[in-house]
Amino acid sequence: MNDDHGFILAREQGITLGEIGHRIFFENDLTRVWEVRLEPGETLGFHIHRHPYLVVSLEGGANRIETIFGQTIDVDEPSGHTVFINEKRAIHRLTNTSGVLYLSRLVEFKSEIWIYDGESN
Repeated sequence: MNDDHGFILAREQGITLGEIGHRIFFENDLTRVWEVRLEPGETLGFHIHRHPYLVVSLEGGANRIETIFGQTIDVDEPSGHTVFINEKRAIHRLTNTSGVLYLSRLVEFKSEIWIYDGESN
């Protein structure tokens, strides 16, 4: 079985996936807006996205994305930075590696739902 997104590995390691943000800021039938708030050095645990999404940084700097497979991606997300993700990605976590607060709004577009291989037991 294919494990491109890490569901089998997460089960083997006993990892329970968390939410993609800290709180839902707004929601309707088409969108869900999450607040992501990370103090310096803080990590948002392993999670996966089920919809295309847009991230708008309100405050921030350097962050690190780490996939369940151990790949790390350093990203710079200063205030005003935006990124649109329209592809499935592996289970990952986000760590604020800067010395300042990271605060963003993550907007999920609920009209498209991603289903992943290997997700079911």
